[in-house]
Amino acid sequence: MKNISAKNFNLLSIKNEREKINLDLTRMRQALFELGNPCHNIPAIQIVGTNGKGSISAFLENILFLAKIKIGVTTSPHLFEVSERIRVNQIKISAEKFDTLLKNIQTQLFKYKLTPFELIICCALEYFELNNVNLLILEAGLGGRLDATTAHKLRPIIAFGNIGIDHTEYLGDTLEKIVIEKAAVIEKGSLVVSSEQNVIARNIINDRVKKVGADITWVKPVNESWELGLKGNFQKENAAVALKVAQLLIEKGWDIKQDDIKKGLSGTKWPGRLEIFDFENKKILVDSAHNSSAAKVLSLERKNWLNQEKGVYWIIGVQKQKNISLIIKNLVKSIDKVLLVPVPNQESWTLSDISKNSDCQLANFIEFSNFVEALKYLKQLKEWPRCMPVLTGSIFLVSEFIKYSKTNQ
Repeated sequence: MKNISAKNFNLLSIKNEREKINLDLTRMRQALFELGNPCHNIPAIQIVGTNGKGSISAFLENILFLAKIKIGVTTSPHLFEVSERIRVNQIKISAEKFDTLLKNIQTQLFKYKLTPFELIICCALEYFELNNVNLLILEAGLGGRLDATTAHKLRPIIAFGNIGIDHTEYLGDTLEKIVIEKAAVIEKGSLVVSSEQNVIARNIINDRVKKVGADITWVKPVNESWELGLKGNFQKENAAVALKVAQLLIEKGWDIKQDDIKKGLSGTKWPGRLEIFDFENKKILVDSAHNSSAAKVLSLERKNWLNQEKGVYWIIGVQKQKNISLIIKNLVKSIDKVLLVPVPNQESWTLSDISKNSDCQLANFIEFSNFVEALKYLKQLKEWPRCMPVLTGSIFLVSEFIKYSKTNQ
C-alpha cells in the first residue's frame, strides 16, 4: 500500500478504505504485538452497532471530558478530515503527528498488509499511549467480531447502539447474521449496555451474554427531564446508553459527578445529524442517514416538521452498495419530490440504475449531476419550499454540502 498522509487521505480515500476491507483480527493482533501492545493496560469502552455509535461516543466523550478524565477517542468515518478520528480530550491529532505515526507504522508493519482502518486504529492506540490517557472510547468500524477495535483486549464495557441491516457484503445478508457478528464482541465478564433492539437482535445478544457469562443492562430512552445537545427523539436512546455507561464507570470508581453527566449530555455536539443550515438565507435540514434503519429513524422525525401540505423536497445521494429501495420507502411519501444526486467521489445510484434494479416509483424523481445543481433548482422555484428541504443519504454527501455552504455564505 502506498503511503497515506492526512493531506491526501481525504474523502476520496473512503472509496479506497471500503475496497481494502479485509476483516481479520489475527493480523491486527500480531501488528499490535509488534508495536508493543500500546494501551494494553488502558480500559476501553467499545461502541458497537449499526446506527447511533457516533452519537453515543460523542455523549460519552463530553461527559468524561467534563469529569476531567483524560480520554482517547477514535470514531469513524470522518466528516472532513481523517485526523478527526483520533482525539485526546476532544482535541484531534495534528496532521503532522498523524503523518509521522502513520509513516512509521506503515514501515514497521508493512508485512501485515494492514487495511486503512487498521492503520488508523494502530495510529490511535500509539497516540493515546504517547499521551498517557486513562480511558479509551473505541467506536467499532464494521461488525464487531473481526473489527480492528476488538484487537484491544481490555474492553470491560461494551455499548450497543441500534442494530439494523447494513454492510451486508461483509457481515451477512440477514439481520440475524449481522447481530451475531456484532454480539461476538461480548466476552466473559463484559458489562454490556444496549439501547432497545428488535426481538431478533435482543434474543441473540441475550443468548451471547448468557453463554459467555457477561452482564447486560437494557436501557429505555431518557425522559423529557434530560436536556440533550443532539436533536431528534432517537437521541434519547443514544443518551440513555451513554448515561448508563457513565453510571457503570462511577460504580467502578471513576470520579464522575452528576453535574458532569447533565452538562455533558446537554452540551454534546455531533455535526451532520439533524442539523439545520442557513444556506444563502434559506434553511436546509441535513442528516447523515445512510441506510434503511437510519432512514426509518429520520422519517419518525417528520411528524415535527411544519408546512408539509405540498410535501418535502429530498436531496438524496446514496452509495451503490446501499439498499436505496428501502431508504426511499422509509423516507419518501407520494406528495414528495426527490432530487437525486451522486455522492461526491463515490459510486452512486443513478435514475437509470434505480429503474432497472428497484421498485421505487420514479414519477417524482429528478436527477442532477451534483448537489449544487439540485440547490440551484430549488432556488429557481417560485418560492423556497415552505417545509425545509432535507439533504441526506450519505455522510460523504453531507460533508461536501457543509464545506460548500461554508464557502458560499
